[in-house]
Amino acid sequence: MPPTRANKHPVFVDRILPVLFVVLYSSGYVASKTGIAFTDPFTFQSLRLAIPIPIFLTIIYFFKADWPKKATEYVHLSVIGILIHGFCFTGMLIAYEWGMDAGTVGLIMALHPVLASVGAAVFLGENSSFKQALGLLLGTIGVVFIVGQKVHTGDNTYSGLFLTILCLFSMVAGVLYQKRFVAHMNLMTGSLIQHFSAFIPVCGLMLAFEPMTVNWTFPLLGSLLWMGIVLSLGSWLLFYILIRKRDVSHSQSYFFLVPPTITLLAWAFFDEDFGSYFILSIALIMAGIWAVTRQRLPRLTGREKTKNGMARSS
Repeated sequence: MPPTRANKHPVFVDRILPVLFVVLYSSGYVASKTGIAFTDPFTFQSLRLAIPIPIFLTIIYFFKADWPKKATEYVHLSVIGILIHGFCFTGMLIAYEWGMDAGTVGLIMALHPVLASVGAAVFLGENSSFKQALGLLLGTIGVVFIVGQKVHTGDNTYSGLFLTILCLFSMVAGVLYQKRFVAHMNLMTGSLIQHFSAFIPVCGLMLAFEPMTVNWTFPLLGSLLWMGIVLSLGSWLLFYILIRKRDVSHSQSYFFLVPPTITLLAWAFFDEDFGSYFILSIALIMAGIWAVTRQRLPRLTGREKTKNGMARSS
């Protein structure tokens, strides 16, 4: 069997891409929390979704990216866009307005590896080993330690917590839906369709319920450009690559690194407390990721060893 691209560059796919994704993805919570202070949620999200659309169109034009060939694929991509970029991320902005701090929102959202893995087993037929289940359990305990302390600090509200949990389930549904129906979408055209499909309803809500007042400042511009360019063209493209190359349990396990990263960023930018169990939580999270992503090489039979020896000698 010829080697796939993932097999040719295992270190890049298994180690470098996840770390880049975690850093970029985590920074989005800080950027959105910063930007929402200068405008309303639907207005901010409409601007954030509109920014990458012409960039995607330009890239698609020059590189002649393939468009979906079936109408159902457009529908699937639109559903994913509404679930993830529409409801999930817009809901998190509203949760900020309802008193949630960036750290707590990010920590709750980081619980979705377990939900996604359970959903993948139930709806996609993916099998999980004992080590994967143990790793997911350890990672979850680590996240819960941090979340348990964060929920009782700051100005977090029950309505904000409930909305954030709904956003969590929306994210999980979007991930499973994409893995099931359009896992091998073209990254550029697929991302464009998802952003545009989310932009339409969010923009409609902005026109219906908000005064569209924007206090243009450098922090807001920086937040919009970071969310619209770096995250849309960086973190989410990396995320889709990870989903495509690995099973859901493996690719989602790296989200356990998001809680400590967000906690540190929230502490640095917003002076949010990270709690006394932070080091213990990181240890559990790292142990969980190691258990999920550790791959044991298959044992070679005598015939395979002979073939490999002959290949090396030639």
